[in-house]
Amino acid sequence: MVIPSAVFVCVLSPFNLAWADDSNEATLDEVQVHSTVLKDYLVTTEVITAEKIKEMGATNLAEAIKMVPGLNIVTGDKKARLARIRGAATDQTKVYIDGMPAFPLSGIASNSASNLENIPADNIEKIEIIKGPGPVQYGTDYKGGIILITTKSGKGPGQFNLNLSGGSHSSFDNYITYSGSDSKASYYATAGKKQGNRELNNTEFDTEFFNGKIKWNLNKDTDLTLSGYYMNTDREISNGVDQITGQETSATTNKWSGDTWVDGKSDVKNWKYKNFKQTNIALQLDQKTSDKFKYNVKLYHITDGNDLWVLNGNNAANHINTPTHPTWYSSTWTSKGNGIEFTGDLQTDRNNTMTFGTKYNKIDWDSDDILNVTNSGTDKRIGYYFQDSLRLGDKTELTLGVRHDKVTQSFLRAKDVDDSVTDPVFNITHKLDKQNTLRLSAGKSHIFATAKQAENNVTKGYAIPDPEKAKNYELGWKHDFDEKSSLDVAVFNNKITDRIDRIPKTDPWININKTDIHGVELQYNRSFTNRLKGFVNYTYLDSKDTDTKGVETRSTDLPHNTVNYGLTYTVDKFQASVLGHYLGNILTPDETYKKLDSYHTVDLNFNYQQNKNIEYYLHVNNIFDTNYWETYECPGDGINFMAGVTVKM
Repeated sequence: MVIPSAVFVCVLSPFNLAWADDSNEATLDEVQVHSTVLKDYLVTTEVITAEKIKEMGATNLAEAIKMVPGLNIVTGDKKARLARIRGAATDQTKVYIDGMPAFPLSGIASNSASNLENIPADNIEKIEIIKGPGPVQYGTDYKGGIILITTKSGKGPGQFNLNLSGGSHSSFDNYITYSGSDSKASYYATAGKKQGNRELNNTEFDTEFFNGKIKWNLNKDTDLTLSGYYMNTDREISNGVDQITGQETSATTNKWSGDTWVDGKSDVKNWKYKNFKQTNIALQLDQKTSDKFKYNVKLYHITDGNDLWVLNGNNAANHINTPTHPTWYSSTWTSKGNGIEFTGDLQTDRNNTMTFGTKYNKIDWDSDDILNVTNSGTDKRIGYYFQDSLRLGDKTELTLGVRHDKVTQSFLRAKDVDDSVTDPVFNITHKLDKQNTLRLSAGKSHIFATAKQAENNVTKGYAIPDPEKAKNYELGWKHDFDEKSSLDVAVFNNKITDRIDRIPKTDPWININKTDIHGVELQYNRSFTNRLKGFVNYTYLDSKDTDTKGVETRSTDLPHNTVNYGLTYTVDKFQASVLGHYLGNILTPDETYKKLDSYHTVDLNFNYQQNKNIEYYLHVNNIFDTNYWETYECPGDGINFMAGVTVKM
């Protein structure tokens, strides 16, 4: 993986690439976000800078965002680390890297590949999280939220950075970066490799990754950005564990794998991904044509593929390995797609800006397995949107938006699907005084049945689920006590109809009549001194499902109460942080283990800057070795650590 980085550097060096200084950009030596356009979105947002990521000791996206109020990092399908924002399903959170979709298959085919642990935190400049009815340019096909990642840009003469780290469970995370700039462009590239083997059986992973960005300043009004991402991993998926016996569990109804049933049960476990590869390459043009109009165009190409293997235990025990009853069952997934987006901003007068645009993408996918069951299909999506932002006096801002989306899905052995929906969004903020700001948001959102869900139902003779629709509301209040402390409060409600789910897992995908999610988020930030700063936040979340008979049940896998807190102390060359995380009152879909015990974990992080070229760090997670369960069959990690050094060359 060092070779792509070296090639990248060799290609760039002759051009003496650089980028003109921009006060809104972050340097590699000290990242500072001076402003953010999220303040104009008029909804609840969270901004996580590179400095905050360093304080938390985060090595990937999942770790970097786990302290955000209203957001829960959960263990999803195939043990992927996914985000649930305000109770929405894991595939209803969108992730963008430099404006490009990081997981374009989310909401189209599967979310098991949308593992947030696969996005390294090393070259992230900032993370912006939008909660509530957001800007229509990102779509209305989400109810959770949007995670926007901006990667770093180089500044100054070309420089190598080397990171070497290792820790518990035979883990290491090593990578090298090269970055720089001058008057015309900037560049930043990272290549690395990480391995590990967690406490549970069947958890070994081996990942190689590369990502980079070049931004050319063609003239004072035009920028051209080329960015790319590559990941290749082999990853085992930990087996489930029975809480009472401590024995590993396995699937008992997977007839599709070819396992021979013994005493009415199959024995399917030891799942693993082989050759799990994802790529994303994108080109973006930003141009300001006049003082009143600017636009950007994005072109991108993505690929996604993997081989998923699982051991048939009964076949292995009885030495059976035939084409219809294999010892190891495997299925292969491959997909590729292209997308194009256009966004324009027109300022009609100093108090009014109109935003409009369109987005089109097409993804072709194929799947097959060792039993010669093949599937293939195409998913096309096109959307149009318009948004008007008005300044009503010095204290009030109003945004009105509407978006129309259309989906066309075709399948190898099923009829085509065509559907469309139109959603409005409304946001308003009013500044009461210098210290207090109120905000109100309302909007509609939708989720189409994924291509895989639709084909599953059609090929088995079932109707395709209707689009899942929701009405989303939020009321917020921001109070600045002074320059050193602030309080933010948000009350939200999502009213969902025809929620798409599969109950039980062997049945077709269906629509659940109604789901009502409501909650409260509170966040307090304070700088006690120049050396000591901290935060605390609290989230209350309640979600209930109602069937067609009016029977109401509480939704599963969501904590009723979440508390996060942290303190950071900095003195001279030394920095220390303590982070606490509490989750309480979680129901599960399992009949035996209906509820998880509440739990509280604490992490410690230390950083020491020896000089401008050498920095040491130590991250210790779950320092009190708390025993807890992430799901009813997945115990959480015990105490673990990672120590490393970063060297600038």
